[in-house]
Amino acid sequence: MNLPSSNSFFRYGVVSTGISVLAVVLIIVANVFVTAVFNKYPWNIDLTENKVFELSPETKQFLSSLDTDLDIVVLNTEAAFIASAPSEYFNQANEIIRKYAQLSPRVHLSYVDLLRNPDFASQYSSLVLHVNDILVSTKERSRSLTPEDLFNIRSSYYGSYIASSKAEQSITRTILMTVSDERLRVSILSGHNEEDISPFIELLAMNNYEVALQNLLTSEIASDTAFAILAAPARDLSTEELRKLDRFLAGGDNKTLFYLASASQSHLPNLAAFLAEWGITVDEGVVFEQDSSRILSNSVYIAILDYAEQEFSKASTDRNLPMVIPNARPLRALFETSGYKTVSELLRFSAQSGIRPAHTGSDWRPSGADMSPHVPVLLLSQSVRNGLQSSLLHSNLLACGSTLALNQSILASPNLANASYFLDIFSALSRREQLIRIEDKTLGASELGATVDQVMVISIVFAGVLPLVLLIIGSVVWLRRRSL
Repeated sequence: MNLPSSNSFFRYGVVSTGISVLAVVLIIVANVFVTAVFNKYPWNIDLTENKVFELSPETKQFLSSLDTDLDIVVLNTEAAFIASAPSEYFNQANEIIRKYAQLSPRVHLSYVDLLRNPDFASQYSSLVLHVNDILVSTKERSRSLTPEDLFNIRSSYYGSYIASSKAEQSITRTILMTVSDERLRVSILSGHNEEDISPFIELLAMNNYEVALQNLLTSEIASDTAFAILAAPARDLSTEELRKLDRFLAGGDNKTLFYLASASQSHLPNLAAFLAEWGITVDEGVVFEQDSSRILSNSVYIAILDYAEQEFSKASTDRNLPMVIPNARPLRALFETSGYKTVSELLRFSAQSGIRPAHTGSDWRPSGADMSPHVPVLLLSQSVRNGLQSSLLHSNLLACGSTLALNQSILASPNLANASYFLDIFSALSRREQLIRIEDKTLGASELGATVDQVMVISIVFAGVLPLVLLIIGSVVWLRRRSL
């Protein structure tokens, strides 16, 4: 019987050890490589029912056409951002943010701990930055998102809570506005003691509109103006000033006059005649609501409205967000279609609404004569005329029953649609490239929303294929060692 020599055992041991060391090295290298690849490219599989960790096809298409380099900076460490309460929603937002850099070489993602690097914020003096904010910037401009911008927040008896995530919608919209050079001009008309709508002006400026003050007494409305806003003038307009409005709207090219009324206004006969030409009358009094399920802040004059159309309100109804126009004067459409003008209702009160007459005392109580179902408080009159060379000239008059619809607390409320609704109307009326609409995403208790087919594939892989592969590898190793 020939026994292996000690040299053979030594050589075998060296080779075996070398193979083991090489295998360990290869595993470490492979792990580093795979980790780097997974960080750069989205190879992970989202098994949630509504793909809460994936970007929508709309965003993917937008990223594929992105031709501007931009930075996304999360103002916290990644671990601390994810751990923010409630962590499941911040984790989802973080995964969404990472996808932008993974899907586009133009997007560069980084995390900056603002507490350890307080000087970082000084580079962006025009922005007020806080921990957990998201900074989106190019060489030309920068914008920021707060955590509240990433989620739909609801209030309940027990406090506020996150109902769903709108992280993708907010980030995609912010990127679109940051890289876009298109800035539509909005003229805020003055000269007649108009009411203050500065919160709405700030909202427009934040959304890539160029806002300018324009005194209608002294000058024409600039020819490059897309929107002119007349906010509840206290004094009537002159005939010449109304001609300026006519000339502005006659220019076509999707020009829009946004008129807001107020319960404190007196009768303005010249302006009333101008609005009547567009098929709109602003009646006296204030609309009230008697359906208690719609009343907000214990005031019958602040109530959830009905959407009377589906084009402008689609995003708001999809998110189940209501609109309010407090202390609204009642509007009335004088016709549906007349010549080249068409009037349509956008927002109205419920079937249990009524109109409180003007100049009533504190002892007033509603009677049957005051009831008026479905009072409209937002009307749109659209004009389509033939222009030169068979072109069509589009112009619009949007009338709202109260300037309080643009109140700071209402525009800032995450529980109301006012801010997004009016922005969507402005985008649609100007034929501006529509801001991408993306469905909000809700994280349920069972985040692994696998289908039956997915469960079957997972079961086959982990209960069948993987054990079989391990058995084959083990058998081969055992047979090779036995033959030595």
